[in-house]
Amino acid sequence: MRVCFGCLLHDIGKPVLRAGGQAGDHSSLGYAYLKKLWQDDRDILDCVRLHHAAALRAAQPADSSIAWIACIADNISAAADRRSIDTEETSFRRYLPLVPVFSHMNGEHPGKAVSPALQTGALHLPLENLDALTAAQYQAAVDALAPRLAELSRTEQWLNSLLCLLESYLSAFPSSTNTAESPDISLFDHLKTTAAIGVCISEYLADQNETQFKKRLFDNEKQFMDEQAFLLYSADFSGIQKFIYTVASEKALRSLRSRSFFLELAMEHYADELLSLCGVGRTNLLYTGGGHCYMLLPNTTEVRAAIERWNRRFNDWLSEQFGISLFLAHGYTPCSGNELVDFPAERSPYKKMFRRVSSALAGHKLHRYDAAALQKLNSSHADGGRECKICGRTDSLQGGRCSWCRLFVSLSEKIQRCDIYFVSPAQLDAADFTLPSVDGMIGVTFLDEKTARSRLNGGEAVTRIYSKNKAYTGLQYSTRIYVGDYAFSNSIEALAQEASGLKRIGVCRMDVDNLGQAFVAGFERPEKATAQEREHFVTISRTAAFSRQMSLFFKCYINDILSGRFESKPALAVTVVYSGGDDVFLLGAWNDVVEAALRIRQAFTAFSCGALTISAGLALVDDHYPVRLSAAASGDLEDLAKQEPDKDAVCLFESAHCYGWNTFTGRVLGEKKAALEAFFGMRGQERGTAFLYRTLDLLRTAQDPKDGKLQLARYAYLLARLEPPRTSPAFGAYRMFADRMYRWALNETDRAELITAIYLHVYENREGDTDGIQQ
Repeated sequence: MRVCFGCLLHDIGKPVLRAGGQAGDHSSLGYAYLKKLWQDDRDILDCVRLHHAAALRAAQPADSSIAWIACIADNISAAADRRSIDTEETSFRRYLPLVPVFSHMNGEHPGKAVSPALQTGALHLPLENLDALTAAQYQAAVDALAPRLAELSRTEQWLNSLLCLLESYLSAFPSSTNTAESPDISLFDHLKTTAAIGVCISEYLADQNETQFKKRLFDNEKQFMDEQAFLLYSADFSGIQKFIYTVASEKALRSLRSRSFFLELAMEHYADELLSLCGVGRTNLLYTGGGHCYMLLPNTTEVRAAIERWNRRFNDWLSEQFGISLFLAHGYTPCSGNELVDFPAERSPYKKMFRRVSSALAGHKLHRYDAAALQKLNSSHADGGRECKICGRTDSLQGGRCSWCRLFVSLSEKIQRCDIYFVSPAQLDAADFTLPSVDGMIGVTFLDEKTARSRLNGGEAVTRIYSKNKAYTGLQYSTRIYVGDYAFSNSIEALAQEASGLKRIGVCRMDVDNLGQAFVAGFERPEKATAQEREHFVTISRTAAFSRQMSLFFKCYINDILSGRFESKPALAVTVVYSGGDDVFLLGAWNDVVEAALRIRQAFTAFSCGALTISAGLALVDDHYPVRLSAAASGDLEDLAKQEPDKDAVCLFESAHCYGWNTFTGRVLGEKKAALEAFFGMRGQERGTAFLYRTLDLLRTAQDPKDGKLQLARYAYLLARLEPPRTSPAFGAYRMFADRMYRWALNETDRAELITAIYLHVYENREGDTDGIQQ
């Protein structure tokens, strides 16, 4: 644990140096800063003072000093971006701003800078005109951190509070200000990755009873970098779609939201239990979201045994509770320091490392159960009897619902109301639900802050505490997790009534395009001449930073986008059923769901500097339509959107309404729908609606791929019936509208876009609860 604290704080002197006013380099200034707060922690202070090779050579600390570990961990974390000491050398710009980690993903996206705002969970898009940070911004972070660091004990239960503090205050500052390199890795991401690597090295050497760190890591660094000291680990839930969406309509929205939250919390719990068993902390959790996680673990016999034991225990519990509907597949691969830094570049070892772990994960999915597990499954969950109204299970029914579905319905309000989730082996009977630990069970209770602190102060045993979207850095054991939990209403019927015009529900599924490819190879530059240039930005720190940003957007920033806090827009009548990893499932008033998809896409494009795209499918359904079927329908539409040549598309209502986002916003909404609204806003809506219904019949007939043909005479007649007297002030607007409608009808592409625009206009202005349009 001391290695973890030392590596996490090894560069704490960088913000002190950049705040100005003191002589020295960042190592000496960081040492002086931290010594005032933690005078008795020589090991940790040595990591700050001596984490560079030159300083180690000069000071020659004991061979067993953990500063030797901090030095090599720092080198691996920085990888291709290995810098000189951050001083006033001409190659450094002290106030260089952080640029987004997306700047070198899938090509070059220059000219953006990260807002220096405190990380509070609010969305701040990259800035275009930020040329430099200021000494005052660094000084504010240094001053705010000092009293909070002084309060922390250097023990395991306070590690997550330290992580939260460092993320809050240091994630908007660059790790390096070397002008020869790209400042796209935040100081926080560098510190966290360094700690993950350092802890793995420490545990790996401890397993070998090695205490001569200088000889092993410094004198023989080249040989050590070839040792497979690490395990890249991945786990992935199978069956998420069926588990979340296969529910009947009764109280479906509450059940859906609780089910998706339960899976997120279960994955966090699984990850934390495994990290603890492996002797490491959340520094080693590279990514979690969307039912998936990546970790960096020590490569020891004990760790590999713990991995297998815990995964087997967790899956046994899943099968006991949910049969074959849920399974947590996992896989891992040994790797070396050289593989983590992608050396030698011409062999692309970093990419191969991820392919190995993906292959191991896929293999486990294909061979889920051994003979004993299959026998146990076959002897349980017998069919017969009445089925649960919500999920269809036949066991433990009360009031027509199984125990888990009763729980998921009852938890919905607590999930929204409570921000702290207390995980403890005590008071299991009073817990909201229980989860497995390696040797037993553990309770999860939803609490407010006052009650949580009271239970802690009462001496109750606690394993960990999760705080939702809010930092409680003074609460020991506390881990901040982000949850996309925006909810306008828990009633599908109430959401439908919020719709403009047609009282229908919109169901939207969104998913980032080609994320797997971006994750593995997004930072490669295939156009470069040499392997070193092609692989220059392929580093473990960038992978970790990229993963964190994706989690922040889909599990945190989405709340600001939908509530309107971002950009001061109106709150939308939608509810997040699920948001995490790289995909979103929304349900709400149909027109607000369209607006929500537009907002998310626009914000995500700007947030990722255009490096990534996102596609969406949006179904329109009655408020009594089974959610599981509407989820499937929107998923099918999303698949159609992803079949567009460049993806980055949306498919609405049915396959005929599929467009790239720019086409949809510019040509369908900005051109054709805007023209309809402008013209019919001046006229009686009844006449306009009748005209549009008849026009639609003609346009759709013309779109028939077999023998479709536009009946020009009838179309011209319909337009002529709208013509006002030539002396009317409205005649000019009519002529412009009629010319556009005629031109659009003659062109197949324009005609399709016009059809979609008419649908949207009619739906928005339709009175009553019938659409009047036969699709």
